[in-house]
Order: sequence, then structure tokens, then C-alpha cells
Amino acid sequence: MFKYNIIRFYFSYLKITQQIYRWEIILNFIKELIWKKMEKRAESLGHRPVPLPINEKSRINELKKINLVEKELEKDFRFSSLPKLAAYLTECPQAAINIIGENKQYCKASYGQNSALTYISKEIPRGLSTCQHVINNDFKPLVIEDLSKDNRTKATFLAAGKALPKFYAGAPIVSSNGYILGSFCVFDDKPKKIDNNKLDGLRILADQFIQLFESFNYDNVKIDKKEKNSIKTKYYSSVSIIFIDFVQFTKLSNEIEPGELIELLNNYFDGFDKVMERFNVKKIKTIGDSYMAVSGIPNQNSNHAQIACQACLEIIKFVKGMKYQLESIGKKSWDVRIGINTGPVISGFNGDNFDIWGDSVNVASRMESSGIPSKVQISESTKKFLNNCFKIKKRENVQLKDKGLQNTFIIS
Repeated sequence: MFKYNIIRFYFSYLKITQQIYRWEIILNFIKELIWKKMEKRAESLGHRPVPLPINEKSRINELKKINLVEKELEKDFRFSSLPKLAAYLTECPQAAINIIGENKQYCKASYGQNSALTYISKEIPRGLSTCQHVINNDFKPLVIEDLSKDNRTKATFLAAGKALPKFYAGAPIVSSNGYILGSFCVFDDKPKKIDNNKLDGLRILADQFIQLFESFNYDNVKIDKKEKNSIKTKYYSSVSIIFIDFVQFTKLSNEIEPGELIELLNNYFDGFDKVMERFNVKKIKTIGDSYMAVSGIPNQNSNHAQIACQACLEIIKFVKGMKYQLESIGKKSWDVRIGINTGPVISGFNGDNFDIWGDSVNVASRMESSGIPSKVQISESTKKFLNNCFKIKKRENVQLKDKGLQNTFIIS
């Protein structure tokens, strides 16, 4: 009798399992129909998918290498708790960790969505995803205050029957090798704004997620011989880059003996080094009369922009002190321009030398070259991190080489 009950239970279990499997097939079929209909509707309204990034092939290879799409993260509290924290931090009712694959977007963890929406948005066509825009946003967080009005998203909003959230903010999820894999995003049914502190908190959570994932997944990652011998790089989502340059250095160098010029330049650079060490700012390199440093590496402190500005104002004081000394002995004084920009970079070793790369570095260089002698000029992205710590004067429509007209700021 007991054996008969076990057999009957077993066959009942198989029957239920088969029914669940059939229902799952039906639900997936319905879901695919919904997405296809929505794609056609969005296309008829003028929607076009975002162009693929230049490094798309390498990006997809990175996704496959770390096995992020296949990993089940919803049941792992280390990861599933992060969207709830993001929602709380940004005061948004919904949050998600979305990964952009070759043809689809995969939601790996979410918070605040109803069960039906969670199921249907588990996998969606990449072309309909709002997060796809994050991949082509120069490593910067993306904010769309109203999806129903923004040219990038209003067609998909209408195609969904106005059922999508209206507000979106997403921070790029970037691997340690510098590939954007997806977006850590928050959204709201109402249009809204988000302040820089909340957006920076979202960026930090995106960094923590991928660092946590890579650290636990490291042993399973396959590394070939070429990768073992390649340059090891690391991505930093937010640092402050400093460029210092001497004003009219070429003219000054023609008026001073080579030996004296080198000695004087070394005296200045030694002074710069001491200031940077005092503020825990990392010197990158000197190129001719240019000096480059970065705040926020390797210590990823949240006040790196403030520290960079404080260090640069001390540099201005040091240069003025040198100026008085030189003039007191009848020698021509030197002056500097200083530029600071805040943004993402890739760091690594170029031969035996540590270096950083990225568009943020180029912008920092432009801040210096378009600056004012004896002043520290900062970008708008740096200003957002200062929280009224300094006196700030706005310069409107400053021409930056290859960047066009931009507003910059002088601090004191």
C-alpha cells in the first residue's frame, strides 16, 4: 500500500510538472508575441535601435567570459538586495540590474515591480531597451526625466501603451577591463529630476555590484595565454584628473641656460610632488613642462574632486612663493595654468609606468589649455561634486579644442 502511494505521488508530480512546463511554454510564446507587436509599433512611430558600439564584439566576449548573463542572481542576497538599496537611496519606487546582451536585455535583479511586469521584463528585445542608451553614453550615468517626451524613448513609450515608467536614471555597469555590460537603473512612474549626490550613489552601487560579481566569479573565468601576458587594466567610474602647465614656457626656455632651466623645472616639480603627497593625490607623469596627477586612485574616496581642488589651490600658493623668490634675485618668474575634470578613466601600466586613459583625461587637458594664468579652472562635472566648498566663478562659452563651447568655472 505504501509503495503504491509513492508511485501514485510520483506520477501526480510528473503530471503537474508537465502542466507547469506547458504553461511556461505558452506564457513565453505570449511574451514573445507582445514584444514583436511592440517592436513593430515602435518602428512605425519612428523608433530606431541605438547603433552598436565600436567594441561590441569584445564587449559580448567579455560578457561570455565572466558568465554574467547565465548566472542566476535573484536568489543570491548579495546581489538581489542591491536594487532595493538603490531605490531607497534615490527615492525611486523601482530599480533593476539590467545586462545588455547581443540581442536581448536581461534583468538579473529587480525591486518594486509587480510580478507580471517582473516576468515580462525578465528578457526584452535589446532594441526596445532604455538601458541600451547607457552603453553609448561615454561611461556617464544617463538621466531621462520624462521618457514620454525624450526623442530617444517616446516612440517605445507610446508603443507600450504608455505603460512604461516616465523617469529613468541608469549608471553604467563596467567590467574591470573597461567594457560597459549594462545599467544599474532606477525608474519612476512620474517625471522627476535627480540630484548629483543620488546619481553618484547609484554609480557607486553599480561599481560595487560588478566588483562583487567579478570577485566571486574570478575562479570560474577562463584566461587564455594572450590575456595572461597582456596589460592589466582597471576601470574607475569617477576620478578627478589634474593638468598643470607653465605659461609661455617655450619663450622662457629660450631666455634661460639649459642647465638652469632643468634645475628650476625640477624645483617646481619637486614642490608639486610634495603637495600631491600631502593630499594623497597620485602623480601620473610629467611631459616636458606639463604635470599630470589624479585624485581618487587607488583610494576611491567620494570627495576626490574636493581634494583635487584643494591640492591645486596649494600649488597656486607654492608657485606664487617661487615667484617672489625669483623676482627678489632679479630673475623672471614663472606662472601656471591648472585644469581639473572629473569622470571615468581606464588605468594601467604602460611599460613600467602607471598611466590613465579616456576622454575624461582629454577634457582635463582642455581645462588647463583654455585656463587663466594663476587660476584653477574646472569642468562642470567637477563642480557638481564640490557642494559649495569653494568660491566659484562661472566662465560662459569657453572654446575647448575638439569639444566646442562649454561653460567652465574658476575656483578660489
